[in-house]
Amino acid sequence: MKAEAILRFIEEIGILKNLPRTGWLIHGIKNGESIADHCYRMTLLSMVLADTLVAKGLKLDTEKVMRLALLHEIAETRIGDIPFTVLDYIPETVKEKGERKAVKSMLEQFDNIGEWYQELWEEFEQNETIEAKIVRAADKLELMIQVLEYEKLGYQSLDQFWENDWNQNGFDVNPLIQEIMALLTKKRAEQNNRA
Repeated sequence: MKAEAILRFIEEIGILKNLPRTGWLIHGIKNGESIADHCYRMTLLSMVLADTLVAKGLKLDTEKVMRLALLHEIAETRIGDIPFTVLDYIPETVKEKGERKAVKSMLEQFDNIGEWYQELWEEFEQNETIEAKIVRAADKLELMIQVLEYEKLGYQSLDQFWENDWNQNGFDVNPLIQEIMALLTKKRAEQNNRA
């Protein structure tokens, strides 16, 4: 792998620092988190979950968890953050095809390493391994943590995130993850009761 390819890739990934998560904009949140903001906390959450579950005896590859978490949003560098509501108008297969094409073209400069990264990205997308399921759950948990934080700031247009079935599934991969989501739901109820 050449230094130039590495630098070009890292510079391109830097775009995520400036791209807002579109769902927040749609719901009236100005200066919401960037895609990179989400990725950082989601990756940290993935690490903590993986390490905790390994300590409790679950067999999983924590290095793979970290790699899946780091790679999971790289397509958004080229196609942007497509919010869930868009899928009412564009078939999910079109979104997936675009993301796959973007990831492949971004990673092809890395030869064998790029192919490996592509396989890891595909593993996250397929959501069949325990590692992918943990990262997918962390992705959704981080989203819901952010929703709750915005609601604490007074944004009241976010019920859709709590009512969306897609946001509410995938936590059954482990009881600890279910417990975290239950705590978030409880905190939200308490917050709403105080309002």
